[in-house]
Amino acid sequence: MSDSQAAGIVFTLFNEIGIINQLSTARFTKVLAPDLNPSEFGVLNHFVRLGDGKTPSYLAKAFQMTKPSMTAILGKLERKGYVEIIGSEEDRRRKIITITKAGRAARQRGIDAMAPLAEIVLQGQDISQLTKILPTLQALREFLDAERNAVDGLG
Repeated sequence: MSDSQAAGIVFTLFNEIGIINQLSTARFTKVLAPDLNPSEFGVLNHFVRLGDGKTPSYLAKAFQMTKPSMTAILGKLERKGYVEIIGSEEDRRRKIITITKAGRAARQRGIDAMAPLAEIVLQGQDISQLTKILPTLQALREFLDAERNAVDGLG
């Protein structure tokens, strides 16, 4: 296979993933509202999956957005009682973000809100086929996470 053909396959893969992301995010946005938006859910999900105790700068890099954008998301989550923002014991100018019990519950409500979409997907897709592709998609995500972490100094 030529480099050009391989690049075409990678482009097609990312194009399909991007379209799936756009379609699923639009659906997800509708079922999350008015409690959360996808960005807020993403931060809560990050904390549940990978642990909390992160700084706004770390989160901005992890989500590949500006620090002011992340700070706005965190402010909204704090006002809703879903995260706590406290000063670091080592440096009070540095903020540490932790998820609250209410934040964990909001994240779970978001997952539960996906049930109708899951039913729709399963009407048209074979669950065994979806299960088979998950390890490949997870490996691709892990590779891209590691590459981003190396470039952005996350670890």
